[in-house]
Amino acid sequence: MKVQYPGIAEAVESDLRNATLLLPLIRRLAPGLDVKPLFAELRDRIGEELDYELEAQHQRRVERLFRGHPFVTVPRVRTDLSTRRVLVSDYVEGERFEAVRALGQQERDRYGEIVFRFYFGLLYRNRLALGDPHPGNYLLCPDGRVAFLDFGLVRDLGPARIDAERAIARAVRDDDAAALAAALNAGGYIRDADGEVALNMIRPAIRWYAIPGVHALEQRRGRERDPEGEAAFREQAGRFTLPPETMLIRRMHVLVAIVLMRLRASADWGAIAAEYLHGEPPATSLGEAEAEFSARPGSSR
Repeated sequence: MKVQYPGIAEAVESDLRNATLLLPLIRRLAPGLDVKPLFAELRDRIGEELDYELEAQHQRRVERLFRGHPFVTVPRVRTDLSTRRVLVSDYVEGERFEAVRALGQQERDRYGEIVFRFYFGLLYRNRLALGDPHPGNYLLCPDGRVAFLDFGLVRDLGPARIDAERAIARAVRDDDAAALAAALNAGGYIRDADGEVALNMIRPAIRWYAIPGVHALEQRRGRERDPEGEAAFREQAGRFTLPPETMLIRRMHVLVAIVLMRLRASADWGAIAAEYLHGEPPATSLGEAEAEFSARPGSSR
């Protein structure tokens, strides 16, 4: 049961109004960012998160997508007991994240792969960005499936946006500077990018899922200083912007990576992601099980 206490919506609205005072500072720190649309996007997403009737619609939609899935489950919403401020779902029994972290490597790897597949699959196959993949939002069930629980921060995305994100990942995988510059332009991130500089900027951030063969996630160490390269980096970074509809994509990528690091889970994340990004064959036994599920008659995945 999820209950919104009185005054929460008003307090959030007040915080959002106060946050607009930061706009001038953000403009100075990141001149390329068009911050007003970003704040409007943030306001819209948080406003929707406070509407539990809308969250119930999201949850029912995702539950239908995963009904009968071999390793993912989403509890059904009890519509008869839910309102705009109260959301009631079927009860799910399962272990929380800290208990999973204490399991062996094989169990942690499997759990991490399921988390990865759930969020990346919804984004790149179903064009649905779930922006809150923190560890409190899923449970390891006794039957080995993972139950996903929170659907308040959700955004539908169009095919052009997903195509642009796929093109960026492919260009990084192929080490193709020209293709990356074109993809960043098409995605609305930057015009007239220096592809080589862009590769040096973006590769470290997304190589963990864009390039097959990268396994355990680790904190990045500092780079050796290159004054000339740093100047080019700063110049180009200052011209980058963040299309508002990509905020939840970036958030999802970062939070999933943090979860996998906390789990100490290891896998070829790039090969797994390629199933969703580029339609490549299953890279693991879980991928094979999911492919079989998706091929069933009547499957909406």
